[in-house]
This record gives sequence, C-alpha cells and structure tokens, in this order.
Amino acid sequence: MPEVPAAHSIYPDPVDSLPAEFRIDGRLGVRAVLRDLATRKVPVSLYPDGRLEDFVVCQVAYVDDSAVEFALPDDPAALKTIGSARSLAAVAFPGSVKTQFVLSGSELLDSEVSGTPVLRAPIPDLLHRIQRRDAFRVVPPVTDEARCVRRDGAGSEIVYPIVDLSAGGAAVLAPAGAPPSRIGEHWSHSRIETIDRVIPCGLLVRHVDRHEGGDGACRIGLQFDALPPEIQRQVQFYVIDIDRRMRRKG
Repeated sequence: MPEVPAAHSIYPDPVDSLPAEFRIDGRLGVRAVLRDLATRKVPVSLYPDGRLEDFVVCQVAYVDDSAVEFALPDDPAALKTIGSARSLAAVAFPGSVKTQFVLSGSELLDSEVSGTPVLRAPIPDLLHRIQRRDAFRVVPPVTDEARCVRRDGAGSEIVYPIVDLSAGGAAVLAPAGAPPSRIGEHWSHSRIETIDRVIPCGLLVRHVDRHEGGDGACRIGLQFDALPPEIQRQVQFYVIDIDRRMRRKG
C-alpha cells in the first residue's frame, strides 16, 4: 500500500487530498472493512458536521447488507450532538492504517440487546484506508509526565517514560536497572499514567532497540493487548487530546 505524507493527521482528511490508491469503492468492499473493525473492536471517532471539537468515540457493533450500527457511550450531550448531525466523518486506526469514511442519513436507536444507545446508518459507498510511516503517533508533552507503569513478578513496579503513543500502542524507555524485555513478552496489569489520568492496560512487547551508548538502555515498542472498549476509548481520547494541544501551540 502506498504511504501518505506525515502531514495527514489523526483527524479526518479532506477527501480531495487523498490519492485514488487509498479509495475503496462499492458497498461490498466497504462492508468488509467495517466488519473487520467490528471483529477487532477498533475504536471509531465520529466528527459531526466537520466539527473536530465535538468528536465521540464508539465501536462498530453490527454490519448487515445495507447498514452499519455503532455502539455509543451513554452520554446525553454526546448523543444530542450525534443525533443532530447531518453527516458524520468517521476515523479509525486498526494498526498503522487510518480508515476514514462519511456517514449520512444516520439515526439513533435503543439497542434491544444491550440497552445502550446505537447509531444506525446506511453503508457508505466510499471508504479510504491510508498508510502512514509514523503510524499516527503523538508525543506527550513533558508537562504530562506520561509514563507506563509495569508490575514485575516480585510485585514491585517499574516506571517507563513514554516516548510516543498511538491508539495501538506506545514506545517507552527502559530505566536503568530494569529487567530485560523480550519480544512477545506480555506486560499484564500495567497502566498508562499522567499527571491527571490513569489508564489500566495489558501490553505486548513488539520490539526492543538497544541504544548505542553501551549502558544497556533501550527503547521498547509496546502494543495494547485485548483492551476492553472503555479502555480503548480512554486511550483514543488521550491521543486526540495530545494532538489537539500540540496544534494549538503550533
């Protein structure tokens, strides 16, 4: 898949700015992508009528031949915003691929199964899947004091400063004296911490890069592992919040 320049962001990109290679035309192909998002429980951010400040994070709950349904948070203000929108730009990040589409003609329903709010909309005719080199990662501001806290086998905790973060994982720096990490190792009962939030999570070590200084320090690439929907939403909110603050400063 061709790569898009780093200028593209975690927000919806203007459709006319995207190369034709990223297009998926036709409901058959679009349905397949939506079903994959549902199976993988990927968080989806909905932006009403082009307003980036009023996004709602949800998940694809069901896809049939003609429509797609999203499980929404039980938030009256968010439901009012979504319910009054003429169109909704949807963005999801399964891995390093940004998936973007537009919903029109949507309606709010009450789910008979879960009792939670549901948004139903016709299957879009067009969808974009965008590859980017940096996997849409953001760098937390120093003032956030963002860190990953891992509990080791002895019950003590090790703190790893976060280098960058995405909806799919994080890169951290191993502190001096930390036990070696192995690719494929699970970090159970871990958490992402900042000065004002705590996000419990499971993590999987994907790669380990040793520094050249010979001091044993290393950068560790981590993937979020089997996060519940609410935790996925918290991660997505934090990533979007970082990006928003950086844009304001820029």
